[in-house]
Amino acid sequence: MAKLSDIQAPIRGDLQAFNAYFESVLHAPSRTMQYALRYVLRRRGKQLRPMLVYLSAGICGGIREETSVAAAMVEMVHSASLIHDDVVDQADMRRGLPSLYRIWKAKGAVLTGDYMLAQGLRLAVESGQYELLGFINAAVQQMSIGELEQLRRARKLRVDEVGYYDVIRGKTAALLAVCTQSGAHSAGASPEQVERMRQLGEYIGMAFQIRDDILDFAEHPGIGKSSGNDLKEGKMTLPIIYALEGVDPKERRGYERLLLRARKDAKARSEALTFVRQSEGIARSEEKVREFTQMAVALLDDFPPSAYADSLRALAEYLVQRKK
Repeated sequence: MAKLSDIQAPIRGDLQAFNAYFESVLHAPSRTMQYALRYVLRRRGKQLRPMLVYLSAGICGGIREETSVAAAMVEMVHSASLIHDDVVDQADMRRGLPSLYRIWKAKGAVLTGDYMLAQGLRLAVESGQYELLGFINAAVQQMSIGELEQLRRARKLRVDEVGYYDVIRGKTAALLAVCTQSGAHSAGASPEQVERMRQLGEYIGMAFQIRDDILDFAEHPGIGKSSGNDLKEGKMTLPIIYALEGVDPKERRGYERLLLRARKDAKARSEALTFVRQSEGIARSEEKVREFTQMAVALLDDFPPSAYADSLRALAEYLVQRKK
């Protein structure tokens, strides 16, 4: 698997310029809000979403000033969604550091997330990128519905594969899809090319989330993570769905009761982890990761060969092969 630094090679200068640009547009007249925003900036991850935006623009005609606006809007939406997620999940930690929710409690965290969303809207309006605003708006709607559907479905165990895909298409894939979609649009791509790039991002997002759900059953999770969080939160993920499909119908009810107990009982959670790990759930989920990844990279064949396309192909593989 390629290193992230190698994948960034065609856009390294663009990403460096983007960092300065992003800090310049993410400001607040309030000292308190500015402090919260600086804390968010300190905790930014690998910049995977801006990378998707810039690489998609490079593939579709070239990186322009509009590309940076698109990348900034996507990054603001992503950061705001993480802040709001921590409030919903009552998560004290984010990427190994105290979450904004832990520091400012629910009200402060929600208001910070809201401000970031508002800054993204302001950026689109001031730059006159109303079509981009439409893309972002549609993605945020899908993300909200996806998260709400996951909460609703957590109340029952009769969730099938199709229902699971509906949830992750909204809560995760929609944002990665708008990265590639907005990047292509910023480069002046045709509507057909923009749609192909949107679909490519969605496929990557589907594979990305399935990989994330597989990692919840890892024997040795990464820093700041622990196994079985999805079991604790009552999420019916693909490894669990496949694991239940593989048992005798007469035994299924017993395993469903185990999953219900696993939400509150550590011993039951340990038993449920063992059940899924020893089933075909992980292997079958890995097959789906490969399937969605192959569907994504196949769409790159519709575009001329380039260093940008090579890096996007490598980034897709990087995202779905990660171990943490």
